[in-house]
Amino acid sequence: MSNSSPPPSRSIDFRVIIETPLRQFVLWLAMVLLVTWAGYPGVVCVTPMAWLIALRVGNISVARSKSDSSTRRLIEAALAGALLGLLQGILFTVIVPLMGPIKADEWDNTIILTLLMVIMGIFAGAGLSFFTAYLSERRRVN
Repeated sequence: MSNSSPPPSRSIDFRVIIETPLRQFVLWLAMVLLVTWAGYPGVVCVTPMAWLIALRVGNISVARSKSDSSTRRLIEAALAGALLGLLQGILFTVIVPLMGPIKADEWDNTIILTLLMVIMGIFAGAGLSFFTAYLSERRRVN
Protein backbone atom coordinates (compact mmCIF):
# COMPACT_ATOMS: atom_id res chain seq x y z
CA MET A 1 0.00 0.00 0.00
CA SER A 2 1.18 3.46 -0.87
CA ASN A 3 0.99 6.15 1.77
CA SER A 4 0.89 9.03 -0.68
CA SER A 5 -1.01 12.23 0.09
CA PRO A 6 -3.92 13.39 -2.04
CA PRO A 7 -3.11 15.65 -4.96
CA PRO A 8 -2.95 19.39 -4.27
CA SER A 9 -6.14 21.37 -4.68
CA ARG A 10 -6.62 24.55 -6.66
CA SER A 11 -9.31 25.84 -4.31
CA ILE A 12 -9.44 26.95 -0.69
CA ASP A 13 -9.26 24.02 1.75
CA PHE A 14 -12.27 24.78 3.97
CA ARG A 15 -11.66 21.60 5.96
CA VAL A 16 -8.41 23.08 7.29
CA ILE A 17 -10.04 26.46 7.97
CA ILE A 18 -12.77 24.91 10.10
CA GLU A 19 -11.27 21.74 11.56
CA THR A 20 -7.91 23.09 12.73
CA PRO A 21 -9.19 25.93 14.94
CA LEU A 22 -11.99 23.76 16.30
CA ARG A 23 -9.54 21.08 17.40
CA GLN A 24 -7.27 23.64 19.03
CA PHE A 25 -10.19 25.47 20.68
CA VAL A 26 -11.57 22.36 22.37
CA LEU A 27 -8.73 22.24 24.91
CA TRP A 28 -9.16 25.94 25.79
CA LEU A 29 -12.92 25.46 26.07
CA ALA A 30 -12.48 22.46 28.37
CA MET A 31 -10.04 24.31 30.63
CA VAL A 32 -12.24 27.42 30.90
CA LEU A 33 -15.37 25.38 31.62
CA LEU A 34 -13.61 23.19 34.18
CA VAL A 35 -12.16 26.14 36.08
CA THR A 36 -15.44 28.07 35.78
CA TRP A 37 -17.39 25.12 37.21
CA ALA A 38 -14.83 24.96 40.01
CA GLY A 39 -15.95 28.47 40.96
CA TYR A 40 -13.41 30.67 39.20
CA PRO A 41 -15.02 32.09 36.04
CA GLY A 42 -12.43 34.88 36.01
CA VAL A 43 -10.09 32.47 34.23
CA VAL A 44 -11.71 33.65 30.99
CA CYS A 45 -9.88 36.96 31.49
CA VAL A 46 -6.73 35.13 30.35
CA THR A 47 -8.21 34.96 26.84
CA PRO A 48 -5.59 37.35 25.35
CA MET A 49 -2.95 34.83 26.40
CA ALA A 50 -4.98 32.07 24.75
CA TRP A 51 -4.74 33.98 21.47
CA LEU A 52 -1.26 32.46 21.28
CA ILE A 53 -2.93 29.18 20.37
CA ALA A 54 -3.28 30.80 16.93
CA LEU A 55 0.47 30.33 16.46
CA ARG A 56 -0.09 26.58 16.47
CA VAL A 57 -3.12 26.93 14.21
CA GLY A 58 -0.94 28.64 11.58
CA ASN A 59 1.62 25.84 11.58
CA ILE A 60 -0.97 23.09 11.48
CA SER A 61 -2.99 24.82 8.74
CA VAL A 62 0.01 25.08 6.44
CA ALA A 63 1.09 21.52 7.13
CA ARG A 64 -2.33 19.97 6.51
CA SER A 65 -3.61 22.14 3.67
CA LYS A 66 -4.18 20.47 0.34
CA SER A 67 -3.91 23.78 -1.54
CA ASP A 68 -1.19 23.99 -4.15
CA SER A 69 -0.54 27.72 -3.77
CA SER A 70 1.54 29.18 -0.96
CA THR A 71 -0.63 32.31 -0.99
CA ARG A 72 -3.77 30.20 -0.62
CA ARG A 73 -2.26 28.31 2.32
CA LEU A 74 -1.46 31.63 4.03
CA ILE A 75 -5.03 32.84 3.51
CA GLU A 76 -6.35 29.57 4.92
CA ALA A 77 -4.12 29.93 7.98
CA ALA A 78 -5.29 33.52 8.55
CA LEU A 79 -8.94 32.49 8.23
CA ALA A 80 -8.40 29.56 10.60
CA GLY A 81 -6.78 31.89 13.13
CA ALA A 82 -9.64 34.36 12.77
CA LEU A 83 -12.13 31.58 13.46
CA LEU A 84 -10.18 30.59 16.56
CA GLY A 85 -10.25 34.19 17.78
CA LEU A 86 -13.98 34.40 17.12
CA LEU A 87 -14.61 31.21 19.10
CA GLN A 88 -12.53 32.48 21.99
CA GLY A 89 -14.40 35.80 21.91
CA ILE A 90 -17.75 34.04 21.97
CA LEU A 91 -16.61 31.95 24.94
CA PHE A 92 -15.51 35.15 26.70
CA THR A 93 -18.92 36.70 26.02
CA VAL A 94 -20.71 33.66 27.45
CA ILE A 95 -18.56 33.37 30.61
CA VAL A 96 -18.36 37.07 31.62
CA PRO A 97 -21.91 37.20 33.05
CA LEU A 98 -21.04 34.18 35.23
CA MET A 99 -18.35 36.25 36.97
CA GLY A 100 -21.01 37.93 39.07
CA PRO A 101 -23.81 40.42 38.83
CA ILE A 102 -23.19 43.33 36.49
CA LYS A 103 -24.37 46.65 37.87
CA ALA A 104 -26.65 48.76 35.70
CA ASP A 105 -24.01 51.46 35.24
CA GLU A 106 -21.41 48.84 34.16
CA TRP A 107 -23.42 47.29 31.30
CA ASP A 108 -22.08 49.70 28.68
CA ASN A 109 -18.48 49.00 29.66
CA THR A 110 -19.14 45.26 29.76
CA ILE A 111 -20.62 45.29 26.26
CA ILE A 112 -17.72 47.37 24.92
CA LEU A 113 -15.20 45.06 26.58
CA THR A 114 -16.77 41.91 25.17
CA LEU A 115 -17.04 43.42 21.69
CA LEU A 116 -13.40 44.45 21.86
CA MET A 117 -12.39 40.96 22.94
CA VAL A 118 -14.28 39.41 20.03
CA ILE A 119 -12.93 41.87 17.44
CA MET A 120 -9.38 41.90 18.78
CA GLY A 121 -9.46 38.11 19.05
CA ILE A 122 -10.38 37.78 15.39
CA PHE A 123 -7.56 40.08 14.28
CA ALA A 124 -5.01 38.70 16.75
CA GLY A 125 -5.84 35.13 15.77
CA ALA A 126 -5.63 35.90 12.07
CA GLY A 127 -2.38 37.83 12.45
CA LEU A 128 -0.61 35.32 14.66
CA SER A 129 -1.73 32.38 12.56
CA PHE A 130 -0.67 34.13 9.34
CA PHE A 131 2.71 34.97 10.88
CA THR A 132 3.61 31.39 11.78
CA ALA A 133 2.17 30.11 8.51
CA TYR A 134 4.38 32.59 6.65
CA LEU A 135 7.43 31.41 8.57
CA SER A 136 6.54 27.78 7.78
CA GLU A 137 6.12 28.61 4.12
CA ARG A 138 9.50 30.37 4.05
CA ARG A 139 11.15 27.27 5.50
CA ARG A 140 9.37 25.11 2.94
CA VAL A 141 10.72 27.22 0.04
CA ASN A 142 14.30 27.42 1.36
